[in-house]
Amino acid sequence: MTPDFQPEHMDRWSRNERLYQTLKGMGLFVSPILDERGIDSLLVSTDLPQKTVPVAEADVCAPVERAEIVNGIRSALGHGDNVVDFPTVV
Repeated sequence: MTPDFQPEHMDRWSRNERLYQTLKGMGLFVSPILDERGIDSLLVSTDLPQKTVPVAEADVCAPVERAEIVNGIRSALGHGDNVVDFPTVV
């Protein structure tokens, strides 16, 4: 038989504040992201946070240089070294 529980309702900011305090109590490194109402989200780490890169810069890939195009392409010659000579089927 299960007890009759009524779910406890908390608003998002109260719940995030409670979670923030709990995670800090566990010895984790927690960085709150605030908005005008309170804690909007949390960044959690098991070690000291390193220098962070803004998300917009992290998503941009470095420019890539294209490979050099070789001008070795030529038309197929009758007996050239770039032609595959398939044997005839008998």
